[in-house]
Amino acid sequence: MKRENPNLFGALLLGLLLNTLLSSQTAYWARVGLLAYPLSAGLLISAALLFAWAWRGVERRRWLRFALGCLLGASSALEVLRFWRLLERVAPDSQNLLEVCLLLLLPVLYLRRVSAIAQTANVVLAALLIAGGLLILSIAGDLQVANLQPVPAHDRQWLQALRGQCLLYPEFLLPALWPDQEKRSPHTVIRLVGYSLAFSVGMHLILELYFGATMPEQEIPVHAAAQGGALSIFNRLEWLQLLLWAMLVSIKLALYLYAGIRLLGGRNSKTENTAVGLDRFPVYLLGMAFLCMLWRGIDLNRLFALRNLAAWLFAGLVLLMGGVQWLFAKRSSSV
Repeated sequence: MKRENPNLFGALLLGLLLNTLLSSQTAYWARVGLLAYPLSAGLLISAALLFAWAWRGVERRRWLRFALGCLLGASSALEVLRFWRLLERVAPDSQNLLEVCLLLLLPVLYLRRVSAIAQTANVVLAALLIAGGLLILSIAGDLQVANLQPVPAHDRQWLQALRGQCLLYPEFLLPALWPDQEKRSPHTVIRLVGYSLAFSVGMHLILELYFGATMPEQEIPVHAAAQGGALSIFNRLEWLQLLLWAMLVSIKLALYLYAGIRLLGGRNSKTENTAVGLDRFPVYLLGMAFLCMLWRGIDLNRLFALRNLAAWLFAGLVLLMGGVQWLFAKRSSSV
């Protein structure tokens, strides 16, 4: 039954956790981030739920579906570039961009069916939790309460925390596309936002306990903490860590591709466990490689900021159009 009606919640959550794990810098101090958690969660949940409500009324518009597909395509290219930049810092001159593209995109051939995405995501999520537990154990002796910074929660710190937490990732919008009513229920969005923000705040707390005042200076804080652990298991098995990262990115790319195909296919694909046709992969691979080569020299932080702005603007546009359509429908029914 699960194979016929797979649940993509694990893949969505994995994609959100990846954003914290592969961040090049920390976004805020743990204390301010914890205080900003309720406000950030409320904003993201409201945005995702309102988008899902409005999307049902305007999803037939082809240009909106195409715009969301373009957002997913651009996000996929950015994920490949982020992994490549991170790999360059961890293992300089190990792989070029084309090799990284093949490393991340070829597994998508296996993950072209939704059941494969769901099952692989659940396995990788379990492996990630185990690796996270080992990481905490390896650095437990270096976690010092004295490292917590007494940062005053003034306007700048609040703004920094809200900016770091209120990122409208595509994963928050994707549940609106699924055909199953239960999987696009409000509980799905609430759980996604709650778990992802809790994970982000928790990781920032652990990193602050470990690095102290030098936390913002770390280029890849999670990797730096793993390499400095007392057990040094991550230092000896660095290839395993890189493989786990690559699987995380590949699952995210497969999820974006599946959502994009649903958008381009209109409402014809009503079953959940559909597969992306092999005839689409040459165009997909060439398109991703072209975007990565085109953007390889641009500041990634600026590109991710533009992606976030585009996601908020798109969600606002859908909400506006859905609201106007609802008002006209209500007015027509009352006449």
